[in-house]
Amino acid sequence: MNRTELRFAWRLIPFLDSVEGFEDGLVRLRDRRWLVWHPDVMTALFRNDRVLRHPPSRTLSPLLGNRSVLWLDGAEHTAYRRALVPMLRGERYRALIEEMAGRAVAELPAGPTSLPAWTRRLTLRIIGRVVFGVDDDELLTAFSRWLDRRLGSRVRTLAHRWLTPGATRSDPRLDAMLLERVQSAEFPALAACLPREDLRDQVVSLLFAGHETTASATAWTVYWMHEAGLADRPDLVGAAITESLRLSPPATLAGNRMSADGMVLTPSIYLAHRRAATYENPHVFDPFRAPPPAGAFFPFGGGVRHCPGRDLALLEIRLIVTALLRHKHVELVHPAGTPQLRGAAMAPPPSLAMVTTCRR
Repeated sequence: MNRTELRFAWRLIPFLDSVEGFEDGLVRLRDRRWLVWHPDVMTALFRNDRVLRHPPSRTLSPLLGNRSVLWLDGAEHTAYRRALVPMLRGERYRALIEEMAGRAVAELPAGPTSLPAWTRRLTLRIIGRVVFGVDDDELLTAFSRWLDRRLGSRVRTLAHRWLTPGATRSDPRLDAMLLERVQSAEFPALAACLPREDLRDQVVSLLFAGHETTASATAWTVYWMHEAGLADRPDLVGAAITESLRLSPPATLAGNRMSADGMVLTPSIYLAHRRAATYENPHVFDPFRAPPPAGAFFPFGGGVRHCPGRDLALLEIRLIVTALLRHKHVELVHPAGTPQLRGAAMAPPPSLAMVTTCRR
């Protein structure tokens, strides 16, 4: 591993910040691997996504499994997406999200609460209901602890990746609990509609991808609205979500693309969203920005690999933030500081706490 790739792996955000000014929008990480973010390159890459391969993440594939839909290609990938996308349309779950968000807001304690931890618990419970059709706090608590042991800090994540390469990170007891719950799921629970093969990998992928990035985006939206003095403006939640997704995308990268001759391109969402040639004052939170050009805004990825739960995630973020701001005065009592990376998700640090009081 060369020095550039080492910096990319171990100090991702500082590395991305250090190359932000590269106007051509690409950096060579190693022989035949490039980090890319120029909007013209992104547009062409996503347009040709079907003919490219999508190598698995070396960090996440041991957790989610080699048969996760996130790494499948060709007809298998298409078949899974056709099964998933109709079941993940946001409006199917509006009443469920409103009920669960309202209850979580009403149950907020009087003292400081970690904002990222609160959004993570809530979004995990929501995707748990979507996938299984029932509440199962014991299962979701076990799942959350399993993730935290592996992704709870950058050092821990990379130690798992580099010190025991290729080793599985699954937990047999947790896998048995997941599969037992899946077997009892009935329509309209999403688990009841999944193909029976590779169930463990698909369910773990849905639980992980269905809450980590959504939780991060929700927490960032609350943070930026507070910083901009918009916490009393629930009418601006939609615009604030879009700008928060630009300035603090819940994922820094959009997977890997490999050409037939072995060239690997890794799109950087973080850098594309902060490109000065595209966005005026790119580090400023401005919910009134004009729509960006093609290839410049892709918080949920792009091409054939864009997140199948994008519609659900956007609705979830909007309903949670709206419920919180309509019913509570929110004060943030610790600065955001350095973002926390949890696999693909970039969240505010756990120390970012909120104190809420009821609105009269």
